[in-house]
Amino acid sequence: MKRTYYLLLITFVLSMPSGIIAQTCSCAGAPLLNSQSMGAVEKGNVVLGVTADFNKIDKLYSGADELNNRSSERETFTSLFEVNYGLSSRFTFSGTFSFVQKSRTTGLQGSINSRELETSGIGDAVVMLKYDVIEQTLWRPYQLMVGGGVKAPIGSNSIRTDGIALNADMQPGTGSWDGIGWMLFSYTLRSQNMSFYTINSFKKNSSASRFSQDDQYRFGDELNSILGVSRPAFDRFSLSLQLKYRAAEADLRNDSKMPSTGGEWMNLAPGLGYTITDRFSIQLAGEVPVYQNVNGTQPTTTYKLTASLFFSFNKSDSGFRLGLPNQE
Repeated sequence: MKRTYYLLLITFVLSMPSGIIAQTCSCAGAPLLNSQSMGAVEKGNVVLGVTADFNKIDKLYSGADELNNRSSERETFTSLFEVNYGLSSRFTFSGTFSFVQKSRTTGLQGSINSRELETSGIGDAVVMLKYDVIEQTLWRPYQLMVGGGVKAPIGSNSIRTDGIALNADMQPGTGSWDGIGWMLFSYTLRSQNMSFYTINSFKKNSSASRFSQDDQYRFGDELNSILGVSRPAFDRFSLSLQLKYRAAEADLRNDSKMPSTGGEWMNLAPGLGYTITDRFSIQLAGEVPVYQNVNGTQPTTTYKLTASLFFSFNKSDSGFRLGLPNQE
């Protein structure tokens, strides 16, 4: 992938078999589920978000052990566009759309020359309806929201190069309609001006054909959990720290388990936010693995970088909430 993506990320503040034999990977693709951090949006208001997500994948793991082998590396750059609309005092509509750019370099060790492959295209989308079960008020320092929706297979999952079917980890989309359940709970410790929260989502995947009706592939069901804390720092800055957990079951191809797919990942993600105005906010975050345990042998994430811009068309003076209570 072109190095300009690094500059774009700093400045601008899910994956597997194919028709040929190749290394598979269960590392996260387009981060559609983890992008669902927006909480309640007031009735009639709109919050737009743009996120740039860079994922460096050049470690190789067998189970929980890292292998000393860097024969290949991958990079994924995802652009996300979010639309959040307050349907009523308790219901919020959320839609997330993606554009995915991927690169894979092989032959980094050995006598053969390295070879780079790049793909790009519109990725899949998530559409959700969220319900504010318990609203946070001045007298109630906690909030509970639940939601549900679908992941729509907008992106292509059958790209070929020179007539050869590419691995699913190099495809922009997955090809399957998947069901999603979502929950957010936050608690504000007002004496310390800190917010604690957890965001959990579960994706139930369906099967999809890639290059023929006889070749049915089903990605493993996926659980994502986030534990986080945030607080104002100084002026308009805020700090956050998240512990992210992701678990994926093994993939199925024609009802048979695929080797080297599925596993568990736990990452630590510190973040920095800046409120430019009551309507405009920016967030920066890094992410590093603290635990990885994969099925078989798989390439996996080395680090991630994320930058987000949020803009609110809020009709009131209360601003907007990025999945958490206002901390102004």
